[in-house]
Amino acid sequence: MITPSQLAAVAELSASFADGQVEITSRSNLQLRAIQQQDLNSVIQGLDSAGFLPSPEHDRVRNIVTSPFAGLGFGEIVDTRPFVQELDRRLIADQVLAALPPKFSFSIDGGGDWFARDSDDLTLRVVSVDKTHSFHFVIGETLSGFCVRIDEALDCVLEAAKICLKISKEFQIPARGKKIASVPQALDRLLDGLSSFLVACPSPDSSTLVAHMPVGVYATHQSDFASLVPLVPLGRLTAEQVQCVAIIAKECEGDIRLAPWRGVVLGAVPKHSISQITEHLEAAGLSFDAKDGYRGIAACAGSSGCDASLTDVRRDASSLARRLAGRNAKPGWTVNISGCEKQCAMRNGATAELIASSSGYGLRINGQLIASNCSLDSVIDKVAACQAEEPFEVHL
Repeated sequence: MITPSQLAAVAELSASFADGQVEITSRSNLQLRAIQQQDLNSVIQGLDSAGFLPSPEHDRVRNIVTSPFAGLGFGEIVDTRPFVQELDRRLIADQVLAALPPKFSFSIDGGGDWFARDSDDLTLRVVSVDKTHSFHFVIGETLSGFCVRIDEALDCVLEAAKICLKISKEFQIPARGKKIASVPQALDRLLDGLSSFLVACPSPDSSTLVAHMPVGVYATHQSDFASLVPLVPLGRLTAEQVQCVAIIAKECEGDIRLAPWRGVVLGAVPKHSISQITEHLEAAGLSFDAKDGYRGIAACAGSSGCDASLTDVRRDASSLARRLAGRNAKPGWTVNISGCEKQCAMRNGATAELIASSSGYGLRINGQLIASNCSLDSVIDKVAACQAEEPFEVHL
């Protein structure tokens, strides 16, 4: 969640001290690139003034995730926004928790649609038993088989984070949920330490996981309001586009959420303003019909932003998007384009994976190697055929 004034501040900092672009990451954060060393202090001061650094000691471990549609709809059972805000407040008030690993993450799932991303270290997932709501406690991807009462959920998850730090020292393993869950003695130690909070309960329904990238206008709990979800090509906005979103959100008194599909949600927008808003955003290059070819395409920084990349994957991703433009994108169909074998920006389960090499691209479709050392034109042909479900040749 980000305010219009904060978003406008980021746009101004990017235009003044970075490359004029603002990237949305798969953890729903913002990233600025190409900042010069002599400008770093000015950027930090600008971020601090905008309210982005309420606790410098905890800044790298304040990773709290919930649905971008929290409080708006999508089958939600519990509005998770108050839990997120209170967890953040209590996290930064506790100096012990500043020792958590930088990528340690919490997630709070209020039910309804949950958008695919990497597993989090500690998760609370709502379940309903006998018309009473509780949170199922999840470590990494492991369902614990236990629930915690709604009013004790934050006490439980904060205590769990502290126990993770102790387990890390006792067992000499990283203080990460997936790692702890993979060591039976460590997992038992964690659950024993939380026994006063936990009660046995059924597992939550996992059928709500959504892999596609929402685009368009969506209904909310309030009949006179809607949520607007423009398509952000490659998760990258120009400073001018960011300013446009900030101005619109301020004028219509909507709220802004960054999303794990590297996009943005304008929530609680008055329905009478939708046509005007979508017209302004489309004029700024942010579409609502998903026919610009970019839906489902993700790419790393490429050679323009990373020395390890072997080619300009953003340019190549744009070439692929132009080829796919005008088609009805299939929900759940995804492409990931990486500039090297490290695949830093790789999402889980991409339909098509393009990996650059010194002599072309390698291509995997649904995990199967289809081609090696392929030219860009050839690999685009194969990806386009895959999306259209047409036959294509395999070259190894």
